[in-house]
Amino acid sequence: MDIKHLQLLSDIVEAGSLSKVCAARGMAQSALSKHIASMESEFGAKLFYRTGRGVVLTEFGQSIMPRVKSLLGEFEQLKNEVRDRADVPSGPVRLALQASITQQIVGPLFQRVRADFPKIDLRLMEGFAGNIEEALASGRADVGVFSRYGDRLHKTDEPLATDELYLIAPAGDPRVAGLSCRFAEAAALPLVLPGAPDGFHMMLLDEAKKAGVPLNTQIEVDSLTAMREIVANHAAYTILTRQAVDVDMRLGRIGVSRIVEPVLTRTLVLAISTQRPLTHASRTVIDLIRKLTRAATAQGTPQAAPQATSQATTASAPAKGKRPGKET
Repeated sequence: MDIKHLQLLSDIVEAGSLSKVCAARGMAQSALSKHIASMESEFGAKLFYRTGRGVVLTEFGQSIMPRVKSLLGEFEQLKNEVRDRADVPSGPVRLALQASITQQIVGPLFQRVRADFPKIDLRLMEGFAGNIEEALASGRADVGVFSRYGDRLHKTDEPLATDELYLIAPAGDPRVAGLSCRFAEAAALPLVLPGAPDGFHMMLLDEAKKAGVPLNTQIEVDSLTAMREIVANHAAYTILTRQAVDVDMRLGRIGVSRIVEPVLTRTLVLAISTQRPLTHASRTVIDLIRKLTRAATAQGTPQAAPQATSQATTASAPAKGKRPGKET
């Protein structure tokens, strides 16, 4: 039994499927089954039950997993400490980015990491804000960049940039012929939005309540790509930042109009996981994200957020914030 066997055990538990683990690791299922049999022989007890959907832990397996995860965490921390002492940023950085901002950050970020810090293993996951907060809370992500709306910042957030929200419509639609659109008018249109209780959706519901108008949500989808396609094909409207539809605007598929009365904003924030100490590699990636955000600001989009004291700017992990909620 060695650390690789324990990591394999943890991967199987997280995936809940032998075939998924085989695909991720590029190994045959027969080889994986032999590893499981070897571990069960050493433990002297069965680890998994097979089900129609995959595998689940036996009672014995459940009883040892907390210790397995603790050992894996200690081993990961030891590796990070050794790397940091070498004073060269190296090792994995699990970065979670919100889908609507990926196109502004991910290309330049990977280019800089590859050119200047080749020993950093940057791993990207993409999702909505709620998914990212959950990944940070569980330790599946080390660093997250996602949106908050209005004044809903958490004390552990580091604000990076602030953007206004726009009505998003098919190109040529008369509702985006003008420079601005009243929120009450936008709320009355058939909208495609992320499913409630998404934080963005809930913010729009709050604003609609303040304005005394209903929010006309016709379609709920948890995919930015799907939202853009639905709008471009004249099936509904939505509300997003200009940056989220920049490519569609350049292709002439989508038009936008700034929402006013009231003006709605989103703040792009950076947050770090509380599950492990921040490594030299993670701090390096965070610094690159800050620089890339400033560079984008200099080009006119997005607007830089005011500097704020935040635990996400320090080298140590922040105190736990509020319970993560799903946001767009």
